[in-house]
Amino acid sequence: MRHKIAKIGSILLASMILLASVSTAFAAAELKINDATVNVNEGDTIKFTLNLSDTTEDIIGFELRVFFDSEKLELVKGSVTSDKFDNLFYNEDLDGKLPMNWTDFNNPVNCSKKTPFFSCNFKVLSGGEAKISYFVTELYGDDLTSLKSYTWSYDITDGDTPVVTDGVLPITDDKETLDNRQSQFINYVDGKGELNTPNKDNHESVVGVMPTTRVDTEIIEVTRYEDVENGGSSNSGSNGSSMIFFLIAIPVIGGLIALAIVLAVRKSKKSADEAEGYIEEPKLDVSAEQEAMEESGESDEE
Repeated sequence: MRHKIAKIGSILLASMILLASVSTAFAAAELKINDATVNVNEGDTIKFTLNLSDTTEDIIGFELRVFFDSEKLELVKGSVTSDKFDNLFYNEDLDGKLPMNWTDFNNPVNCSKKTPFFSCNFKVLSGGEAKISYFVTELYGDDLTSLKSYTWSYDITDGDTPVVTDGVLPITDDKETLDNRQSQFINYVDGKGELNTPNKDNHESVVGVMPTTRVDTEIIEVTRYEDVENGGSSNSGSNGSSMIFFLIAIPVIGGLIALAIVLAVRKSKKSADEAEGYIEEPKLDVSAEQEAMEESGESDEE
């Protein structure tokens, strides 16, 4: 009897220890994301959504990066979704950042009203403070110029519970991005374009290293997508990158052909002008002149 009691006691003790360890492993954690605090369990999943609104032009292309604290948050692979951009390219295999790009001249996207740009899920690894930020390299409309009117915002939900609604996402301080990804688009701290911000007199921005020439910018536009394409992740085909290549290659080739034609015409015209303006001067025949003078009875002495 005592043996059975001891055995039961051992089982109960082991069960209590196991329950304690499990409760510790999945204990509620207070996670502060940017300026918002969420009480979650380690291992829970939260949803992040980047939104765009207030655009006056339809979007035909963009490139951006989203950064997150990989010690606190883990991107759930396969969770990236976008209802508006059906051939979105992205790379979910990089530590702490999610680069993406999209181009489609035939299917411009209207974001005049609040539009979910894309969404993804993060697994909570631990409590504490975590930062999610972003950087936009390009965002251009159907006239191929960078948008001047827009509003970026973000939402975070824990299941059906809103944690952040219409938050202003911080701009990254990642040096590699600021040194290599700056283009004509300017990232403003308030998330708004220069035409619709209430802070027109003090519109604070974060600007990286600008390319020295427009030619350098165009070269970067073609090559900057490597970190996205190497990840092999997309919602569809690769016509986005192909279109951006042709967009840049065709004007460059056309310009070179035009330059060659201009130079050839100038050279031809110069040769023609030289040929028309050249008149051979008659050579002075001294002996013939002397003979003529002798025949006429004239001489040098006379």
